[in-house]
Amino acid sequence: MSDAVTNSQFYMWRTLFAMVHVDDVVSEEEVRFMAEAFEDVPFSREQHRVLMDDAKNPQDIIEMFKGISDVQDQAVFFKIARDLVYIDGEYGPEEQEAMLKLKELHLQHGDVDDLIGRVTLELEDDADSEARIAEDTSLKRAVYSFRSAFLKQRFDKDKK
Repeated sequence: MSDAVTNSQFYMWRTLFAMVHVDDVVSEEEVRFMAEAFEDVPFSREQHRVLMDDAKNPQDIIEMFKGISDVQDQAVFFKIARDLVYIDGEYGPEEQEAMLKLKELHLQHGDVDDLIGRVTLELEDDADSEARIAEDTSLKRAVYSFRSAFLKQRFDKDKK
């Protein structure tokens, strides 16, 4: 991140802090996650004050997510949130439901044109392409040979 945290990035963090509260249990690992965010991210004083309140008081996760205006910030949110929901060793039903709602909201309101405009494509050299295809094919052959051997062995045991 640059020196200043944008409003979109700020709402990404607010949404992550709201995610901590979704299951009504704030674990030590989740507290550590929030504390490290305060240490590592250059929040303004006002942003810091708001996030301190969010750390103590659950916010509406949907409303917080709606504040993430940048598609890339939304992508970063999902990447961090995926790790965050598992940080305490349990991905509970409340967390699963929240993630599904947020993904649905993301898909409904995502700006596909904006995403496409940010994607850069490069053409692959023919030699590189052929080597990659050959590598993929040999890997598939190896996997299928193990699969065939496994199924044959399994089938033979079931016959006995």
